[in-house]
Amino acid sequence: MFSISHFAKGSLGLAVLACSACFGPNLKPDAIEAPQVFYTVTGEIALARREPRIAALQYTAVASREIDPTLLERATQVTAESLQPSLTAVVAARWISLAPNSLQAHRAAAKAALMLHKIAQSADQYRIVLASSPRGADAEFADLETELGAVDNVFGARQLADRLAASFPASAAALRLQGFAALRADDPAAAVRSFSAALAISGGSTEAAENKGTAGDTGAGESAGAAERAGAAERAGAAEGVGAAEAAGATEAPSVGRDAHRELVQGLWRARILTGDSEEPLALSQALAEREATAANQIDFALLLLAAQRNAAAVAQLESLLRQPESAPVALRLLGLVEFQEGKLEAAGRRFTDLLTTGKFIDDAFYYLGLIAERRGDLERALRLYAQVQNGDNAFAALLRACSILQAHGAAPAAQQLLDHLNEDEPQRAPEIMAARARIFADAGDPQQAIEVLDSVDIRYAIASTYEDQGRFALALHELKEVLKSRPDDPAAMNAYGYTLADHSQELAHARTLIERAYATAPKNAAILDSLGWVLFRQGHDEQALPYLSAAYADDRGGDIAAHLGEVLWQLGRRADAEHVWSEAGAIDTGNHLLNATRQRLHASK
Repeated sequence: MFSISHFAKGSLGLAVLACSACFGPNLKPDAIEAPQVFYTVTGEIALARREPRIAALQYTAVASREIDPTLLERATQVTAESLQPSLTAVVAARWISLAPNSLQAHRAAAKAALMLHKIAQSADQYRIVLASSPRGADAEFADLETELGAVDNVFGARQLADRLAASFPASAAALRLQGFAALRADDPAAAVRSFSAALAISGGSTEAAENKGTAGDTGAGESAGAAERAGAAERAGAAEGVGAAEAAGATEAPSVGRDAHRELVQGLWRARILTGDSEEPLALSQALAEREATAANQIDFALLLLAAQRNAAAVAQLESLLRQPESAPVALRLLGLVEFQEGKLEAAGRRFTDLLTTGKFIDDAFYYLGLIAERRGDLERALRLYAQVQNGDNAFAALLRACSILQAHGAAPAAQQLLDHLNEDEPQRAPEIMAARARIFADAGDPQQAIEVLDSVDIRYAIASTYEDQGRFALALHELKEVLKSRPDDPAAMNAYGYTLADHSQELAHARTLIERAYATAPKNAAILDSLGWVLFRQGHDEQALPYLSAAYADDRGGDIAAHLGEVLWQLGRRADAEHVWSEAGAIDTGNHLLNATRQRLHASK
């Protein structure tokens, strides 16, 4: 591994020797200080060599003494694009001290603070931007909605949105932001309040909203106060990616006027459905789709049917859209996702193959075809397909899957070589490749090397997961405890630590308290529901555990949740129901270790 410390010391040592030869022996080496240009040049060289972390360190060094805002802006850009939020925070603070009116500096500081889960600091910086922007607060909120929609830390994004909505209580844009953030963070009841309030402020009163296709809730004056369990506690949606944001480009960015109103109404209807209030929103959406039979309205109706877990009706709706050229790619993608989630791999494969012929959502099609090939054991084909995923939300996931396949089959050097070639061929993906490299080290049980490459919460979770797989429970728990210390109000961190304690029957009362705190924040999150059911089971409360595990499985039919639900059903004497759950999940999540081990253990105990 190229070491910045060795590089810097070696370079400075040569400079000292050269200067000593010129000026005589009385010159002290520590009087020589590298010029600013040394750090900027070596930083740019590091970028050219696809070494973003080194570049970020060099630019942070120069920023500590720099007074040129332009160079500080470059330093902020380099550290942010290199996925080094702690360094970005340092550089942005320096930039703000020299240019306190720079909105770009405040935006950079706000984004870095959010990545570090320093929500109060992030909100303070965003408030400055919102209050000072010449574009107006609504335009800034629209941009922020897009940004937060792409943030993995959905709970931090939700906490940030809550703080900003409290600061701008009369802003429909702020309430809209809060509503979508709450929806992504699995608190649909809070989303209903926020969306209803936004509609009321924007002229969408209950009566007007009904005329436009929605029934606003009467409590409109109130605003609200989702891979692995450790990193996630984030729902994948109704069909492993089928959600409001998956409307196939229908809501790629916040729009204005009628489209913005439609998105807000759709958000309200979806939130109501997720709270269990399904009938009226579905009836209103269906009526709107029949009255104004646009592709957008029909897709919206299909998405709501999926949210209500009425998959058969949703599939029928989407099938009808295949006959319309403008909506066929969207329908194909959603149908493929539904069938993939249901374990219908052959049907899903046909959908994604057809999707390739449309020229739309190419990266998604290649990614899911890769997953299908991997599940069928055709790893060579899976690797070829993953290599075709170049952009979009699944690009990093595809890269990780390819590296994981190579590593799992004794070809870890080949995985590193793959990343090296990608670095050469696609330098713009250097930060993404760095994250994948760190993940490889974490999965291989080399935490020190992983953290040297990239120290992030996701890597810490991966390290903990590897320790758990290795049976090193104390080390896994220590890693998760450190994450929780650094972000004590993060439901994902509470859930990860609490679940790990519960799974090993350790400190069950404390584990339950942590998980219940997470549940209070995200009551519809499948991973958290599963954890709550599991800790109750571990405490001997089988009957109390069942509804939580059933709710988790209804939302996410993955093997881990199925293993837990099946075990509780088994202990309650409902063995046929347990077998049904295990068989159903086994067809979808083939090869799940926990599911198979649980089934074998309980069968052996008969």
